[in-house]
Amino acid sequence: MKFIDWILSENRRELGLEKFGLGGRWDTLLLTPQFVTSRHVVALIYAPGTLAPCLVVKIARQPGDNESVRKEANVLLQLKSLGVGSEQGAPEVVGVLDVGGQTILVETAVAGNLLEPQLVVENFPLAVEAGMNFVAAMPCTKPVLENVDWYQRTIARPLADLASLLPTDTEVAGLIDRTHEVLEPLRSRQLPAVVEHGDLSYQNLFLQPNGRLQVVDWERSRLDGLPAHDLIFYLQYIGQSQEHALSSRRLQLRAFENAFSPGGWALASVAKHLRLRDVDPELLPYLVIATWARSAASMAYRLSGQAEHGGETSHVQTAVTSDRDFWLWRHAVTDWLVRTA
Repeated sequence: MKFIDWILSENRRELGLEKFGLGGRWDTLLLTPQFVTSRHVVALIYAPGTLAPCLVVKIARQPGDNESVRKEANVLLQLKSLGVGSEQGAPEVVGVLDVGGQTILVETAVAGNLLEPQLVVENFPLAVEAGMNFVAAMPCTKPVLENVDWYQRTIARPLADLASLLPTDTEVAGLIDRTHEVLEPLRSRQLPAVVEHGDLSYQNLFLQPNGRLQVVDWERSRLDGLPAHDLIFYLQYIGQSQEHALSSRRLQLRAFENAFSPGGWALASVAKHLRLRDVDPELLPYLVIATWARSAASMAYRLSGQAEHGGETSHVQTAVTSDRDFWLWRHAVTDWLVRTA
């Protein structure tokens, strides 16, 4: 019996598996991580004779690297307390177990069809609407008057963590300095804090028949996120899908320009969302830059497990500087400096 099957069997009553159609048996499909930044190993649990999973089990990819598993569990539990669960598109925690130094997260599986590029191409307006509705449904967790330290918390600190991860990389250090200079007009503005998923992209998105999104992998999420971050990230994905630009950095940058440069197709959608959050739409260009700076900076967290387990500095550096979000961040800052020179 596999480790995950043994865990489920030993904790069957505590987890209440029978209500998911899991009596004494089930089928398990183990998914190995594809990306260097993946910190989880995932198992899909199927009731006998069914084609869709009912549960998802997550454990750390590196033994003992339980931080990301615990973070996702904590975030999902806090989301539930805020009224965000399966109806709003998030999985729900079934149980969190600690066995032999490993933290195991058991959560409900989401429903719907994977929002893969071809599905985006087939109905682009539906994809746009689904993303806008999902992001709009995420609650505001701090009004502007209570969110006084938002810049330090959501931008400065993550960038400082990235700088610490690569202390000898002059390109990254210079880009961080230029980013703070460009975002100076944003720093003094008051913004609310919102629930933020952090990775609304391929393989995390499922579209239900009613047009609603269901979203998995909440390990990069935070409850004090930046308005429009998720929407900007999501619109980049569907723009790349529309332009068949998922595997080419050059085409991804072109998709970014078509979406977010002056006159871009995505600007009206983001401006509409900002008005919903009572944020001045004139801040939109700065929030686009902040989105990609923050997303690239999340590599510090995503790669920390490798660094702690003997990953070579050169490999970590390559992982950061070859990542799509790093390219988009660098391009966004460079483009802004050229246009405003």
